[in-house]
Amino acid sequence: MEKKPGKRSDKQIEIDEKQNNTKKISEYDQEQDKYSQQKVLSINSNTEFDPPGSKPGEFDRRGKLKILFGYAAGVGKTYSMLEAGHEAKKKGVDVVIGYLEPHARKDTIAQAQGLEMLQPLSITYNGLPLREMDLDGILARKPQLALVDELAHTNARGVRHAKRYQDVRELLQNGIDVYTTVNVQHIESLREVVAAITGIQVAERIPDDVFDLADQVELVDIEPKELLERFAEGKVYQQHQADMARQNFFTIDNLSALREIALRRCADRLNRKQPIGKVQDHILVCLSSSPSNAGIIRAAARMAQAFHGRFTALYIQSPKSDALEKEDAARLEENMRLANRLGARIETVFGENIARQIGTYAKVSHATKIVVGRYGRKSAFLHPSSLTDQLSESAPNAEIFIIPDADRIQTKRPVKHFSLKMEEFLRGFFYILAPLAAATMICFGLQQLGISEANLFAIYIFSVLLTAVFSRNMVMTAINSILSVLVFRYYFAWPRHSLDMVDQGYLLSFILVIALSLVIANLASKSHRQQTFMAGAAAKSSLLYETGQNMLQADTDEQIVSQTVSQLHDLTGKDIVFYPNVQEKLGKPVCSEHPEIFENGKEQAVAMWVLKNNKRAGATTDTLSGARCLYLAVRHKTNVHGVVGIDLKEGKLTPDETSMILSILGQSALCLENNQNARISEENALKSQQEHLQIAMLRSISHDLRTPLTTISASADMLLDSQCSPENRKRLTRTIYEDSIWLRDTVENLLALTRLEDGSIALHKELVDMEEVAAEALRHVHPSGGHLEEPDKEHPIRLIEPKEDAFVQADGKLLVQLLVNLIDNALKYTPCQTPIEVEIRSEGSRVVVDVADHGPGISQGEKEHLFEPFITSHNEVVDSKRSLGLGLSLCKSIMDVHGGTIEVLDNNPGARFRIGLDRKVVSLENLEDPQPADPHPSQHLETHK
Repeated sequence: MEKKPGKRSDKQIEIDEKQNNTKKISEYDQEQDKYSQQKVLSINSNTEFDPPGSKPGEFDRRGKLKILFGYAAGVGKTYSMLEAGHEAKKKGVDVVIGYLEPHARKDTIAQAQGLEMLQPLSITYNGLPLREMDLDGILARKPQLALVDELAHTNARGVRHAKRYQDVRELLQNGIDVYTTVNVQHIESLREVVAAITGIQVAERIPDDVFDLADQVELVDIEPKELLERFAEGKVYQQHQADMARQNFFTIDNLSALREIALRRCADRLNRKQPIGKVQDHILVCLSSSPSNAGIIRAAARMAQAFHGRFTALYIQSPKSDALEKEDAARLEENMRLANRLGARIETVFGENIARQIGTYAKVSHATKIVVGRYGRKSAFLHPSSLTDQLSESAPNAEIFIIPDADRIQTKRPVKHFSLKMEEFLRGFFYILAPLAAATMICFGLQQLGISEANLFAIYIFSVLLTAVFSRNMVMTAINSILSVLVFRYYFAWPRHSLDMVDQGYLLSFILVIALSLVIANLASKSHRQQTFMAGAAAKSSLLYETGQNMLQADTDEQIVSQTVSQLHDLTGKDIVFYPNVQEKLGKPVCSEHPEIFENGKEQAVAMWVLKNNKRAGATTDTLSGARCLYLAVRHKTNVHGVVGIDLKEGKLTPDETSMILSILGQSALCLENNQNARISEENALKSQQEHLQIAMLRSISHDLRTPLTTISASADMLLDSQCSPENRKRLTRTIYEDSIWLRDTVENLLALTRLEDGSIALHKELVDMEEVAAEALRHVHPSGGHLEEPDKEHPIRLIEPKEDAFVQADGKLLVQLLVNLIDNALKYTPCQTPIEVEIRSEGSRVVVDVADHGPGISQGEKEHLFEPFITSHNEVVDSKRSLGLGLSLCKSIMDVHGGTIEVLDNNPGARFRIGLDRKVVSLENLEDPQPADPHPSQHLETHK
């Protein structure tokens, strides 16, 4: 029987120091000596978290990741993962096996029984059938916990993600907890350490941040001797495979060293979570296109892990950067990606003096440790100051770590390199012959005029300088110098037709001319590179400045999107598309050119994935890499405002273009975020204003309704007194009647205003004579020519009839209500004995009605808010007057539903309210029975059934 991995009480392991292979991991020990004396190591890096899905609303958060960590195959990681799945299932958790690596281990197969297993994808690649995890199947099933074997696995081409850990990340983002397995040799930063121990370069690796950000890491551990016994018994691999493995990778020394690294890696992860008393270290590593730079980056990443510090990767872009060959540029891009995967922050600075730029950045960013590489010794004569010395001077407070490169990779490309140099030589051959031929012809002419040899030699020197300046090539300049001296010596120096220089003293001149020409050529070449570099930097700065200015001037999201597409197209010369985020869906695309490229359903599916997951995808990425275009999220922090697609059919983006694109997208996202915040602020302000009005309404209703109710109650109480005189009884009755009428009109105005604003009033438009409407309104204000208070004696009201017919198509009941409110408003806010005029007239295609008074008038500031609810004169919320300020607001609503206009003008003195409606020209037969005006219009406001 195969021995099953036993449970470890308290999840602790006793470290056997006798098996430490300190010689093979000495480099690793130098960084982490503080852990070598630990006797006991807690396997779990944090406290046991609650079973997934055990709490209500569990899917409203990001899923949790648990890694079963081992130092080699066969220690029992998969078995332990399945065992943990059974334990979670017993607690009521919905568990599925998302992917289980196929093998013939009987105990593992038996342990999988009783757990739901999803069918893997079947993919044929190069004629071979392959099995991959069905990511979409797991997302559709949406369990609480998914068990996924082999975290470091590389997916087959055609699957959404290139790596399985990316599949796991998507599961976590969708709220699904994941248990998974991985070995120590698959950690990215440990590649060189593992290779030094085992002699094997592991191809499948995971970024360190995947391991470090796991919610729980459990080390599955057995003794190396016991593991080798399993191999011997054929419980891990088939017998012939096991024999080969024990001869190569699975030796007692290798396994002991790997076990030690795994233990230390878990201890380091646990220690990172403890508070650090001192200032946090900042590790700075320098990026380059060197083949060995990847190892330097990993060494710096291990150092950042050991010292628990920040990690920054710095690239110095110099004038020589533009001259990188394709192979070097691709390697530089890959090194940047590696640094990013290892958790480094990528920074780029511009300059020619690399040491000075590193030192300056180290000072500004407070870097405590600088990690650089060394590629062998250089001439002390040509390079009197080494990079280390220069860094020590420019960054004296930082520790400098030099990573030696004993196994430097020598790139061999002689044919390509020679062809490029030959092509350059042939293209510049003109710079050699033309100045030389011109100088020779001039010297032949001047020789006939008796010009001395010294002056003729100066002409040749001038021709050499011209070659140096214009060719900017030291080889061409040297060839021109040698030919010029030889031609001069042969044709113009005495004795002529001789190349003897030693006897005539021309050797010194020959050496000086060559040295001078080389110096000038070198200076000209540097000057040209610097000018080109500065021009490019200025162009980039100008583009970013222009982009920022254009976006700041944009008023709408559409203008910002258009500017983004335009600037990206100008920068890259490629087809661009921008999908705005419209309620978490792709909005209408904005394209630079050739929109048909992005209309493909597969391309839009990639863009939708980017919008949903807030990660880049498509061409040149590890996610959906089969797409034609690269898709980037336009995001500010965690808010995704859209997706930008870039067509890469004609070629990849350079690192400079990528950096510029990200800067432009950052500006675009910030502007879109500001617009969104402005809209939210405006909505909040409007909501606050509405809440303020609601409070004012409640306060006003509470005050204004209580006052007349108190008067009615007091008057009724006095009427009950039998001793009340007839005069007082009549006065009290009149008071009760007037206050009750006021209450009725107030309630009706509230109901009418509410129904008008929510559109629940059914308009009954008919042919209406505005003269009759005005007459009915006056009768409503004071029936039979006089109100109870006989207001016509306090306010003379005059109706000015129209000279032409004034018919409109409208709801007569509502128009009567409108005029009643306007006249009541004039009666309330004008002094007694001041007249009020109601004038009706026809003006072309419009019927105009004016209600004018001779009161104090209305200021310009008050006019802007006069038709708002709960507002009266002096632009104050009503609280002291017996009026809710609803009359004018109701008038505005009535005119809005009729498509008319209402405005307030100056009457000098007083105010003039003017309404306007479309005039209806009618024939005589239509005048026989116009709509009668309703004496109680506010009682007949109907609602839709």
